[in-house]
Amino acid sequence: MSVQTAFQFIQQLRNDDGLKARILAQNPTPDLESFVKLDAELGLVFTVEELEAAHKHDWGMRWVLYQSREKN
Repeated sequence: MSVQTAFQFIQQLRNDDGLKARILAQNPTPDLESFVKLDAELGLVFTVEELEAAHKHDWGMRWVLYQSREKN
C-alpha cells in the first residue's frame, strides 16, 4: 500500500475512459472506499488515506503547473 500506487491510480483514471465507465457502472456516485475496493480487484492496493494524500499531491502539482502557465 502506498501513496505512489494511489497516485498511479489517479493518473490511470484520468486517462482511461473504460476504467471511468466501469467505476460509474458499479456506483454512479462513487466514494473513496469504492475506489479502493475496485482497485484492489485490479491489483492496486492502497488505503483511503493514501488516496487522499495522493490527490492532495496531484492537486498541488497541477496548481503549480497552472500558475506557471498563467505567468507566461
